[in-house]
Amino acid sequence: MTRILYFGMLAERTGAAQETLDTTPTTVAALRDALLLRHPSLQELSFRFAVDQQLADEDTTIAPGAEVALLPPFAGG
Repeated sequence: MTRILYFGMLAERTGAAQETLDTTPTTVAALRDALLLRHPSLQELSFRFAVDQQLADEDTTIAPGAEVALLPPFAGG
């Protein structure tokens, strides 16, 4: 099981702050595709992924039990 966390406008669009998905080892790219099918309202938004609190790129492997956060763009500095 992988815990998915949504922040800001992503939580608003999905209607949830978090959910749990049954995943086998996968990549960020594959999870992104699955989440866009599950939550079509995310398709028009840009966001980044963090896996176990580390920013991740498209080919980062996500093992079962990982925590994955979807992060909206942040303003300020």
